[in-house]
Amino acid sequence: MKKLLLPLLLVLLALPVFAQNAVVTFTAERGEAFYLKLDGRTINPTATNFVRIAPLRPGMHYVELKVRTRQGLYQMGQRILVPDGVEATYVVRTHGRSGKAYLRLVSEVPLAPPIGRPLPRYPDRYEDYDHPSPRDPYPPRHDDRYTPQCHNLLTGRELDRLLGTMRSRNFERTKLSIARDAVRNSSLMAEDLKRILQEFDHETTRVEFAKYAYDYLCDREHFYYIYNLFRFDSSVRELEEYSSHY
Repeated sequence: MKKLLLPLLLVLLALPVFAQNAVVTFTAERGEAFYLKLDGRTINPTATNFVRIAPLRPGMHYVELKVRTRQGLYQMGQRILVPDGVEATYVVRTHGRSGKAYLRLVSEVPLAPPIGRPLPRYPDRYEDYDHPSPRDPYPPRHDDRYTPQCHNLLTGRELDRLLGTMRSRNFERTKLSIARDAVRNSSLMAEDLKRILQEFDHETTRVEFAKYAYDYLCDREHFYYIYNLFRFDSSVRELEEYSSHY
């Protein structure tokens, strides 16, 4: 009997080793950059609009978020339950001017067997959670690789100055030149591009600058945000075709 109990005990002890891990991702609904802590551990070293944690122990976890927007600082703490063997995706939302943020679960997809390179992990330490560097945010694309168009992100103050300068000019081509100069050595978010396009009077100019700015757009997956600014379907199709070649 003792000979049978020993192998059984070894199997039971080994079960947690073979338990399937989980994955959790967080993405900002409006492209805001955020800092994230999981169970008291700082996850992302710089403010980003997308965080993927893998592998993750299934079960209950406590998430803390700080979201910096042009309206101020949003903070939250929320418990989430991540089931075994799934990739759970949460959207980070900010609510009006209340200064509060919250998470909304949008999907739980079963994990496929691992193929190729391992999933990326985030460091355990961060220099200063409460005082990000002046260069933040520095958001990566959703494929977790560095993209050169996301450097030197245009700040809210710089965007306001750009819009003010454009409004002080009457000629469309002058506004276009100013906007080109502003983004040539920077990058911008889709929401910022939308505000810039609203300063142009002619649809042809909006299409021209939208194409130019696409090369400097951080969140290219949100390029469609600007489509409702265009009166003609042909303009939207032209932009869709342009962006599909990247």
